[in-house]
This record gives sequence, structure tokens and C-alpha cells, in this order.
Amino acid sequence: MNELVVWLAGAPVADLAQTRRGLRLTYRDSAVSAFGVGGLCLSTALPVSSKPFGEEGAQSWCEGLLPEGETRTQLEREFRVRRGDTFGLLAAIGRDCAGAVTFLPPEQMPDFGGRLRRLTDEEVAASLDALPERPLGADDNVRVSLGGLQAKLLLVRIANGWARPIAGAPSTHIIKPEPTDTALSGLAAAEALVQRAAALAGVTAAEVALENWSGRNVLVVTRYDRHVDDDGAITRIHQEDGAQALRIDPPSGPGKYQSVSSVSPTYMRLAGVLRDHAADVDEQWQRLGESMTINIAVGNTDAHVRNHSFVIQAGVVELAPLYDAAPTFLFASTRQLGLWVGGQPMLLHVTRRHLVEEMASWGLQTVDAEDVVERVLSRLGATLADAATQLSVPDELLERTLAQVQRLASSPERA
Repeated sequence: MNELVVWLAGAPVADLAQTRRGLRLTYRDSAVSAFGVGGLCLSTALPVSSKPFGEEGAQSWCEGLLPEGETRTQLEREFRVRRGDTFGLLAAIGRDCAGAVTFLPPEQMPDFGGRLRRLTDEEVAASLDALPERPLGADDNVRVSLGGLQAKLLLVRIANGWARPIAGAPSTHIIKPEPTDTALSGLAAAEALVQRAAALAGVTAAEVALENWSGRNVLVVTRYDRHVDDDGAITRIHQEDGAQALRIDPPSGPGKYQSVSSVSPTYMRLAGVLRDHAADVDEQWQRLGESMTINIAVGNTDAHVRNHSFVIQAGVVELAPLYDAAPTFLFASTRQLGLWVGGQPMLLHVTRRHLVEEMASWGLQTVDAEDVVERVLSRLGATLADAATQLSVPDELLERTLAQVQRLASSPERA
């Protein structure tokens, strides 16, 4: 097989081919007619065109839909895919990806509803234990993909528990178990704390819960790229991560972190995507500024470009909810930021002034940037305490995170 059909929200919009020169993505005439030349369909980096996108454009977007590191390697082994074969892995597990895309052979039609298989508590626990050998819970019946390095399980919440998404059914939740690495002990609670506090502070953030399954803490994340109707019908919502939008190649590894390279990702470039495609640019810039402020306030040095995403609907782009936000300074030795702020690459060098300067460099009015910083910092201390109570996280985690917030809150406001 050397060709796949790319389906978006139930409609075939493009063909992906494996050629001797690499991947080639060609929009179908129906997509050109529906979205118009230059319109938004799959990605801001792949505007609708009657001409095909070669490897330079198609490769990074496709790789952005796949896991990284050992997770990807294990999936390649599981499905007997040659190492580094992006096309082959999408053919194997591309039934349920981030956003609203599905990859299928030309002769195959999608099963729009798919099927669900209810899991017992024991089966859920066994699936978590099996993640090192079976990442994402993928197997011959569960063909799912999601970017990132961390071990995770993709499930569907049903009325009486959990189910596996079979035959292309959309997953609704991401289950992130506490890492087995003792150096990362407490990470699940730390992420839950920040995500819940951000939401309580009025920032648009992915919904999370901290639960204990078979004696192991797990972070349960409600997928923001899925909508569940009152009758239980699940709809995919299209999105792409920042590396896909900026055509970062490769999107994994060091490439997702800012560096001195002129083509590395930056907040300025992410803001540029919103400038070019958002309906209310200032509102979206303020949301990006809120996320940036929270990440700096809690000490999240891992807020790299793939931990920022965009929702694409009806040709308009919005910043996705905050996700994967945690006080990583508590778990990692590095203090270098995934994305620099106001020209500062190191966490402890960033002040309120740098946050304002960064937002102003995008084009946001200084007074509005100052309001973003003040609004977030004035609420975050209280909401962290509230979140800690709701989630029953350790006192030490709360205290050390609050100390980091206070450091930023007491930093210079102006030059």
C-alpha cells in the first residue's frame, strides 16, 4: 500500500502518497471546492491548494500526529512497521488521531461510530500495566495515535465506567498514569494541580481529574478535541499542535524547543498564526498570554511548541485550551524554557516585565498585556490552594508551587 485517504470530520479531503522522494499530500477537488484555494482545512501550514504538497510540507504535519521516542518505537514493533516509516505507522494506527483526521486505505470507508468494548476495573488496570509493551492501548482492534513522549492510555468514558474504542471509534479521555521513574514521582498530581487551578482562575484549560486506580495515581484528561452529545454521540473537533502549524521539521526531539536557530519555534511565531487566522486577534493573543503567564508562574520549563495547539473550525483558528501544564522545575534539573519569554531563555530570569514585553512584541497593547499578567497572578495563588483542596494533593507540592508563583508576582513590573 502506498496511498491513504485523509478524512476530515467524515469527509475525504486529501490523498497521502508514499513516493520515492517521500510523502506527498494532495487535496481533492471536493476540498478545493468546499474550502477554496488558500482556505484552512487540515493545517495552517497546508492551506488548500490544487497543487500537491511534497515532503517538506507533508512530512512534519504527518509526524506531528504520531507519538515520540520509545512510544513510537514500540508501536512500530507492534505493527511491524519499519523504523521511522511515518506513512506505514499512520496506515497502522491512524484511525483515531488528534483532531478530526482519520487515515484509511482508498478502498475502505470509515465506520463513523466505531464500536466500544466495556472494560472491567481489572482490565483497565491491566491496560495501564501493559503500556510499556502496548502504548496508547493500541492493538489490532484499537488503532489510535496521539503525540508526545509520556505513557498514556486512550479510552472512552461511558455511563458505567470505561470502554476501549474499537474500529475507529473516537476516544474521549487521555489516561496518564504516574510515571514509574522515581524522579518523576508526583507528576500526575502536579499537573492536575496546575490544570485545575488554571481553570478556576478563568483560563481556558483542559478538564482534569486525579484518580487512584489499583493503588496508582492517574491523571484523567477530558479531550478538548472531542464533543460528547447528551445522547452519547461523539464528534471530533479538528486541531493541530504548534509544531504542525509552524512546519517544524522534525517536530519531535530538540526541534520542539526554542534555540538560537532562526527557524526554531517561538511565542512570536505562534502569535503570528493567530494574527493571520483568528477572528478576534487581540482576544486570542490575551489567551496565549494567559497560558504563557501560568507556565512561567508555576515553573513549567517544558511548555515547548508541541504543548501549544490550535483549534481549526470553519476556516478560523483559536488557541486550544491549556494542557500539559505542570511545575516541571520540581522534577527536572534544567531551568531552560521550552519557549523563551521576552528574550529570556532561563526560567528564573523571567519577570513580569518580560511577560509584558513578549506580548507587546506580538502587537498587543501594553496596557492589555499588563492586565493579563495582573489578572492571572492575582488569582492563581488562591486557585492553587482551592485546587489542592479539591484534589487532595500533598502540602509540599502546593507550597513549592506557590513559592514559584510568588517569585514571579514580586518581580519588577516595568523597566
